[in-house]
Amino acid sequence: MMTDTMASERPRKRKPAQTPEDEGGEGSRSVRRAMDILSLMLSRGGPVTVAQIIAELGIPKSTAYELVRTLGDADYIAPASRGAGLFIGRKLYELGMAYRNHVDLLRDGAQIVEELRDQTGETVQLSVLDNQLMMVVLKEEGRGHLRIISNVGTRVPVNWAAAGRLLVSDQSDDELAKLLKATIRQSPTGKASMDVTKLIAQIRKSRRLGYGSELNEANDHAGCIAAPIVDASGRCIAAISVVVPEQRLTKPDRDRLITSVTAAAERLSRRLC
Repeated sequence: MMTDTMASERPRKRKPAQTPEDEGGEGSRSVRRAMDILSLMLSRGGPVTVAQIIAELGIPKSTAYELVRTLGDADYIAPASRGAGLFIGRKLYELGMAYRNHVDLLRDGAQIVEELRDQTGETVQLSVLDNQLMMVVLKEEGRGHLRIISNVGTRVPVNWAAAGRLLVSDQSDDELAKLLKATIRQSPTGKASMDVTKLIAQIRKSRRLGYGSELNEANDHAGCIAAPIVDASGRCIAAISVVVPEQRLTKPDRDRLITSVTAAAERLSRRLC
């Protein structure tokens, strides 16, 4: 009979170490294989056949056909326009254009933001919509001592600022109502509108005019004027704004700022088209 001591001293079988594929499971392995297929197409610079995918990537035949079907259904790959084989599809083209627009927006936007700051002497921001919130991606401080709540990387509800309202102006009334109900919050000043119907009316008016404005909604004793940055299809992909003390939002300063901001937005929009 084996004693407890002897049993405890018996070497235990070690479990085999997990490979990266084991750790990720079947789902992760499928994702990696799908990315490998796309990478193969890009490295070739042209169409590939399913037979080539199987041979070069070592993917089982049934799995390769299933991945190709899934990628094709989602428009990530498509039959080549000339000859046999498959190549990148519409969805990847759209993703590439979105990436290019993002890169161009930051590169060209930095220059426009700096120029507008120099022209007006005011704090200038460039913002985008990120997960249903307004996010500041570029900022140049003005020459004054006005302190505002947002910095680069800051995300705030769209009802807080004129720029935020422009960023959602391409959405339908139903989409806007859903977004606003889920995201609106009261601003630090307590003066941002919380009325969904009024907000939608503001959004429509601002887009129609080509600029939006607000006063004391996000910052005490300050306001902003914002204009939309639009792509080639006319969609608002960003907004540029100047943040100024409230005393400089009366005529004729207000009119001058509107002219400067809308002109800057038009210059940046043209560069991105």
